[in-house]
Amino acid sequence: MTNSAIVDPVDDDNPELTDADIARMRPAREVLSSAAYARLTGVSEVELTLPAATIRAFVEEGEDWRERMAEALTEAARKKRAA
Repeated sequence: MTNSAIVDPVDDDNPELTDADIARMRPAREVLSSAAYARLTGVSEVELTLPAATIRAFVEEGEDWRERMAEALTEAARKKRAA
């Protein structure tokens, strides 16, 4: 004989999100401290002073210059660690 307990598909400990719940949500970056966000994501914001010519070289290639600059710095750090 098997135990055929009825399982409620709605778990009270983890209810389905409502539209109101979703509307109240905010990005983690807005809710967490910058230190907590950096620990969770591995991403930190820093202020960096660079020569104008360096910035211009990236800006001239398009609006995504910040992402491309971050990628270039990440690649340089990877090569430095590998050396």
